Amino acid sequence: MSQGEYSDGDVTAGHTPIVRRAPDVVPGGMIALVPIGRDGSAASALEPLEAELAQSLPPARRDAFIAGRVALRAALRAVDPAMSRGALLRTSRGGPKVPAGISASVSHKRARAIALAAPLRDAHVGVDLEARPGDDARLADWNAPRSLARRILTAREFEAIADLDALAHREATLLRFALKEAVYKAIDPFVQRHVRFTEVELRVQHETSHVGVAEVQLLTPEMAREPLMVQSAWWLDEGWIVAIAVSRRATLP
Repeated sequence: MSQGEYSDGDVTAGHTPIVRRAPDVVPGGMIALVPIGRDGSAASALEPLEAELAQSLPPARRDAFIAGRVALRAALRAVDPAMSRGALLRTSRGGPKVPAGISASVSHKRARAIALAAPLRDAHVGVDLEARPGDDARLADWNAPRSLARRILTAREFEAIADLDALAHREATLLRFALKEAVYKAIDPFVQRHVRFTEVELRVQHETSHVGVAEVQLLTPEMAREPLMVQSAWWLDEGWIVAIAVSRRATLP
């Protein structure tokens, strides 16, 4: 485990969450990461209503849901133990339903699930987890050709990475994909609709290191009547990209 991380030992062996503090863009935020089991053994950590919801899902999605709820409960417990009690179900928009005074988000990819929780009343968070592209055969199915980049990125974003070599271009595209996914989750409680990739424009900083932030500009029509302020951050964790975002109503002068 990295510095600042600890293990939450309340879960079935082999599915123990790794918990760490979120970057400063999410005040008081905590992040939990767990492996996705393929045998259902972590289901014993679920509340009865969560287990019922898990059983209603297709088998391909069930294990990811279970791991996501294990991670979510660990993140909530790290924020405030009282907030982790009771069933963590779904909102009408499909996000995790958590107690008042808390904002939370869940993501999962292949073998991992991640959750972000923060003690925020007037703001909302989002998290996304993506596998980094590389030579590993596990990642060969995620190929981001420039045609896909054109669909994900705005013209200015595409131009900013146009000179990168093929592998660096794939990773830069995937990093922006992850950041935009986190932003979508963070702004969804405000906009309550599907947001297109090109309705969010990013200016990524510190891209040559393993951690950084991104300036976020929302190009959504809602900004004219309800301006939002969004902050985001990202880091590389071994073979993974983790992106987080937080949104709140902008304070007008």
